[in-house]
Amino acid sequence: MRTAYPADGRFSYGKRILEELGEQFDLPELFEALRTPGKRLCARVNLLRGSPEEVLEELERTGYEPETPYPYEELVCVRVEGPFEVPLTDAVVVADKRAAESVLMGADLYAPGLLEAKGVKAGEPVTVLAEKTLEPVGFGRALFEGEPPRRGKVVETVVTKFKAPKFRELKSFEKGLIYPQSAPAVAAVRALEPEGLVVDMNAAPGGKAFHAYELLRGKGKVIAFDISKKRISKMMEEMRRLGHSFEVVRADSRYLDLDFPHLVGKADRVIVDPPCTAIGVIPKVWDVKKDEDMINAFEYQKQFVKVAYKLLKKGGLMLYSTCTLTKTENERVVEFAEEMGFEVVEKDTPWGKTPVKVSPSVHGEPGFFIAILKKK
Repeated sequence: MRTAYPADGRFSYGKRILEELGEQFDLPELFEALRTPGKRLCARVNLLRGSPEEVLEELERTGYEPETPYPYEELVCVRVEGPFEVPLTDAVVVADKRAAESVLMGADLYAPGLLEAKGVKAGEPVTVLAEKTLEPVGFGRALFEGEPPRRGKVVETVVTKFKAPKFRELKSFEKGLIYPQSAPAVAAVRALEPEGLVVDMNAAPGGKAFHAYELLRGKGKVIAFDISKKRISKMMEEMRRLGHSFEVVRADSRYLDLDFPHLVGKADRVIVDPPCTAIGVIPKVWDVKKDEDMINAFEYQKQFVKVAYKLLKKGGLMLYSTCTLTKTENERVVEFAEEMGFEVVEKDTPWGKTPVKVSPSVHGEPGFFIAILKKK
C-alpha cells in the first residue's frame, strides 16, 4: 500500500515508511525540507595534495563567501541561496528526475536528461520543468531547436530555483584538491578514526574510501570493494584525479569472507555504507518508495554487517552509515549488529554523539545516519 504525502503527491511513500518518519519528524516540515538543497554545499579538501586555504582563496576569487562551520579542517562550505522565482515561458523542456534536481541547484541541462521539448528555438528563453510534477526548476537559453541533440548541453541556465557553488568548475577540482561531499559523510569517516587496514565494503563512487586514505596519510592501507562495474569505473576516474592509489576490487561484498579468506579477522576498520531507500538525499523534485523497498533494503544491509563482523579484528570498528531516515534501515540494523556481538561506541559529531541521525528538517543537512560499532 502506498500513501501520497503531502496532498500534491510529490512524495508517495508506503504506510509503514510514513509511520516511521512520523514517529521521528514533523512530516510537513520534513517533506518541505526534502525539496530543498539544505543550508550549504560542501567539499572536502584533499589534504594530501593541497591546503584548505588554497581552496578558500579560489572560492573567494570566484565570488563565493566560503565558510568553515565544522570542526574538520578538510571541510569547506558555501551557503546555498534561494529559493528564487523561476520565470515561466511558452517554450519549455521537461527534464528527468535526476537532471531536474541538478538544474534546481544551478546546473545547466544536458541532452541525456531531456525528455520533451515544446516551442523551443535556439538562442531563445526556455523554462526547464521537472518530469511528473512539471514544476519550474530553471530558466535559461535554449541551445537547440527542432530535434534535440543526443549529447552536449541543451539549455544554459540563467535563473534556477536555488544557487549553489559549482565545485566541479573550479581549478581546485581540476587539480584534484577537492571532492564534493556532504558534512555528515565527512563526519562519518572522522568518527571511524581510520587506522591500519581499512576495508570499504560498498565503496563506489569512492568518497569515504578516499577520505579514509587521506586521513591515513600513508600509515595504513585501504581496500575498496563494490559490485557495480559502472560505479567502479567512475571511482577509478576520481582516484586518478585525486592522485590516490589503493586497491579497488569488483566483488559482491556479502561474500568477502568466502572469496577473500585472507581478510577474515584482519581489518582494523570496516566501512559499511550499503544500498538504502535514500530518503535523506536532497533536493528531491519527487520520490516514490514502497514498504517493500525498505524491508528488502533491511535484509540486504544485514548481510553486509554479518561479513563486516567476520573481517574485523577483535576490538576493530565498523562504520555503519546510510543516506536514509527510516528506523528499519538504521536503528534496527544497529540492534541486529549488537545481537551479533557488536558494541555501540559513542563518538562526537556536530549533531550529537553516535549513533546519530542527521535530518534535513532539523539540521538543514542531507539526511544521514552514522553509527560506530566495535567487535567485542
